[in-house]
Amino acid sequence: MTSSMYITMVEFLEDAAKDDQVRVALWDAAGDSFWLGNDPEDFMANPPVAGESPQSRLIHALINFEKPLVAAVQGAAIGGGTTMSAHCDFVYAGENAKFRLSFVLPR
Repeated sequence: MTSSMYITMVEFLEDAAKDDQVRVALWDAAGDSFWLGNDPEDFMANPPVAGESPQSRLIHALINFEKPLVAAVQGAAIGGGTTMSAHCDFVYAGENAKFRLSFVLPR
């Protein structure tokens, strides 16, 4: 995930929340993996900071989304893919779904 991808998801959720035609949102991914973590180069260039980082904006958008949110997970859901799916109302995990938390604490 890049910072711009986080912002795109925030904008989608905010727009869907305001649209009376939207009754449920489906969070899916193209390809064979749901979420492979942060893009290392983008993450180092734009590390999360307290306040309005793209990552915190997405967490708040997920928490504040009042319509049903369904995640369809296929393949790998690494790091944020696992933790963010916990904010969904329902997670459909395909047979090949793999949830992994790969956080490393600094010394």
